Amino acid sequence: MNIINACATYTGDSTNESGLRTLRFEIPSTGKNPVTPIFVIPSYAAGDSCAPGYFSEKSNVLISGRLYPNTEDHKMYVIPVSPLQVIKEGIMLNHVHLAGGVGFIGEQKREDCFNFGLMCKAPKQKIISHDWDDSLGFKIVSWGDDAKRMKKFLFVGRSMSLGGTLKFECWTGKDGSKNSNYKIQVRSFQYSFFGKRPAPNVTKSDPPIASFDKPEIFDSPHQQAIAKSKVDIKDPPDDGIPF
Repeated sequence: MNIINACATYTGDSTNESGLRTLRFEIPSTGKNPVTPIFVIPSYAAGDSCAPGYFSEKSNVLISGRLYPNTEDHKMYVIPVSPLQVIKEGIMLNHVHLAGGVGFIGEQKREDCFNFGLMCKAPKQKIISHDWDDSLGFKIVSWGDDAKRMKKFLFVGRSMSLGGTLKFECWTGKDGSKNSNYKIQVRSFQYSFFGKRPAPNVTKSDPPIASFDKPEIFDSPHQQAIAKSKVDIKDPPDDGIPF
């Protein structure tokens, strides 16, 4: 899953070296964050809304589509899943929904922050050389209590889904080079983990542990509700009474 719903400002069309035409939009900044550029690729689902001259510059447009980060040109492409619509100015929307597996755990430089990579599968897009077998990598960052919870329950390979906000950051390196990167900032409590945590390593010298000494730990009340009971419930014996 790699869906984005956003309101963004149209800033014009562009064409890359291969002749691919894109519509450039900017998601407005919030706080100290810069605007977030996204590049919309015309699709059949978008219809005429991606035709040249359809939008006037500075139009506020509602976009619903699939996110495709490109590692070669470092752009964030969007393939619309419905027609683009002009909406009133001042409406703010920037929501991303991702589902996949944890690909890596990043270097943790702050106690109140946790960052990792999420690998997602997405439909084939020949126009940007994306196949079904390819994985899309997204950099994820969480803060506060969400970061603490993810430090405890996440590991490489674990599946999860999350809701977040698409952010764009740029900085100057020590050598003076200009750098930029996209990331998804997790929205508080908008995530779920799937699958059990890996069992701890048990050596032969360790004494056997009875099942009643090791209670099962659930990640959420929902998982506990649907979990299979460990109590073996048997039918009562027949006492010969017909009622």
